[in-house]
Amino acid sequence: MEGVLSKAGRSIHRRRSMIIIISLASVLVSVVLISQGNEFDDGNSPPTSIESGRALELVSEELPVVSTNNVNYIFTHESLYWDDPAFEQGVRDSLDGLNEVSLGVLEISLPYDNPEDPYHLARHVSIDGHRIAAFVEFNGTEEEISKEVDDIMSVVDSEEMEVLVTGSLIIDYDFDRMLEEDQIRAEIIGIPLSMVILLFVFRTVVASLLPMAVVMCMFPMATGLAFYVSRWFSMTQYSVSMISLIGIAVSIDYSLFMISRFREELDKGQDVEGALATMMSTAGRAILFSGATVAVGLCTLFYFTATHMPSMGMGAFLAVLGALIYSLTLLPALLSLVGDRIDSLPVPFLGREREGRFWEEFSAKVMKNPVRWLVPSMGILLLMGAPFLHVELTAGGLDTLPPDLESRQAYEILEEEFPAFTASVVPLVVVFEDSQNPFSKSLSLGISEMCQQVEGVEGVVSVDHPLCNPSLFDTEIDQWPQEQRVVWLTTVSDSIAMINVPIEYPSGSEEAEQLIKDVRAFTSISEEEVLVGSWTSYEVDMKDHLRERIPVALAFVLLVTMVLVWFQVHSVLVPIKAVLMNILSITASFGLIVVVFQDGLLAGPLNFTPQPLDLMVPPLVFGIAFGLSMDYEVLMLSRIHESWLETKDNTRAVSEGLQASGRLITGAAAIMIAVFSGFIFADVMIIKSIGFALAVAVFVDATIVRAIVVPSAMRLMGRANWWSPSFFSSRKNKGSTSSNR
Repeated sequence: MEGVLSKAGRSIHRRRSMIIIISLASVLVSVVLISQGNEFDDGNSPPTSIESGRALELVSEELPVVSTNNVNYIFTHESLYWDDPAFEQGVRDSLDGLNEVSLGVLEISLPYDNPEDPYHLARHVSIDGHRIAAFVEFNGTEEEISKEVDDIMSVVDSEEMEVLVTGSLIIDYDFDRMLEEDQIRAEIIGIPLSMVILLFVFRTVVASLLPMAVVMCMFPMATGLAFYVSRWFSMTQYSVSMISLIGIAVSIDYSLFMISRFREELDKGQDVEGALATMMSTAGRAILFSGATVAVGLCTLFYFTATHMPSMGMGAFLAVLGALIYSLTLLPALLSLVGDRIDSLPVPFLGREREGRFWEEFSAKVMKNPVRWLVPSMGILLLMGAPFLHVELTAGGLDTLPPDLESRQAYEILEEEFPAFTASVVPLVVVFEDSQNPFSKSLSLGISEMCQQVEGVEGVVSVDHPLCNPSLFDTEIDQWPQEQRVVWLTTVSDSIAMINVPIEYPSGSEEAEQLIKDVRAFTSISEEEVLVGSWTSYEVDMKDHLRERIPVALAFVLLVTMVLVWFQVHSVLVPIKAVLMNILSITASFGLIVVVFQDGLLAGPLNFTPQPLDLMVPPLVFGIAFGLSMDYEVLMLSRIHESWLETKDNTRAVSEGLQASGRLITGAAAIMIAVFSGFIFADVMIIKSIGFALAVAVFVDATIVRAIVVPSAMRLMGRANWWSPSFFSSRKNKGSTSSNR
């Protein structure tokens, strides 16, 4: 009896025009969804599901005009010192350009405001005296100011001095801009390279163009759905990057499998309808299992709720969904339309060589001496993965930006050359109870005790806030010192108060992490709810979160994947072997990203600063690469299983499966590597490292693991590969007694 997928192939053949029209209509609907915009969250900020993220959210909602709206201008003169009248006049003339910014300026802080105060000078004047820092606070919310960033950066200029611009807003702006540029650059690199590889694989223009149709439909569909989903599900700008990163690769990959099988069946003499039916029941079934395994890997990302991985997982999931839908509907319809003309427009200089010759010879060698091939291959994989044993992890920071980026360079100058510049500030967010009066001495008395304890924590510079000084509340606010009045008006609302605590340690350091833990020990005993913010706090939260959830996520993906492979091949040992092989290839990629990014092997060519890996990179790469690696496992196993069902000869089945899938896997891997390589040249560090890790994982999997380790291991396991409990044995497996060779 003909299977469901075979019937689907014949149905698509008869209704191809309707399916093509529906596919085009879905693209138009997707464009409409995109035109309505999105509600993406800021991927540069901690998620609101954890303490540090909630603290930031409350500050953004209740205190829209805060110190984060401060933009830093650094003026440098090669010969003049800061106190030279010409230097001062040049600075003031340059800052006059701020009058052109539509937003008002709340305050401009310069060294000339209080030249008698040593701390003030140490904050505004560099050690050598040739630089000054001007801190400009704009009158507007963070969102309003972000729309004026271009003007803010350009209106302050000088012919006599070098002017650099930085600050959290500028850095975030640069980050978002680079993320968009990275995506465009990757597509410019990846898609043309993929097209070239397709020409080498198919050797005809017509066959090579068809996968691009799937890509052109997948991308707007996945992006439109991402925009739509963002109204209910927390999404970030990373989501679209993941659609591009994963969607293009799997769309071309799935199309390659389908088209190759269609051409193979035509070459056997089948008509177009029969070739489509066979293609759907074999390659179609394989990519369904493959898509399912990718989905399983991506599901693990949704479990890490204290990170931005769920939004990245959703973007990748929508991309895979779109790739599957169009590969199983639009592509068969187009193949039906093209039919025997699939080999039209051959590439002259490539020609049609005898397929499988290399893989026939190679598989014979592997089958003859499996141990000789298996042992050194396993050794290479373990050696490649060994550097991961000394991996260091961080939540990221300024070092993740390109070293030649102006906003980063300027910020580093502030940290290194301005003695009193406070680069690391820990905000303590006091949440008031409903109807509680913030202007209360009793409230201040309770908070002041906490302030004293926090101030005693090693590494804390000071804790200075009106709520920490109960004596102020003996008088009205208009009688307070000017500085205290400004602090109160800018950091206290009806719902919260923000107490900024400067610390000595740089953000993300081990000392800063311990300080956060010590501070939380005191804030937790406060009668008021006190949230500890900062990037370091986020890093502490993330590490605890990942440490708790990674084992559960790992167990889930391994178990479900084994079940899926079991249903595909009706075997107990093959799924276990498949999972172990995938772990080996991913571990090898982990080791190499440590060598490259942490140890800095390619820091120069790839334009980055050696640093610990981002905390999200290992689970992200594992979740994505595990599923993608199963593409090749499923493809190879499907061909091996087909041969096994026909011959019941394990050695022959493995050899024929390798011959049938080897060339195809090589081409598919080359395409994925081409797509991922485009992201290796990204400016955003997390995208760069993920692109590199996925490219390496695919390369290792397609060459060492899939070409050598898997077939040699299956050759050694013999008929045990196909053992399954009798109640689950396929009827197709009964009645054969061929011996293992």
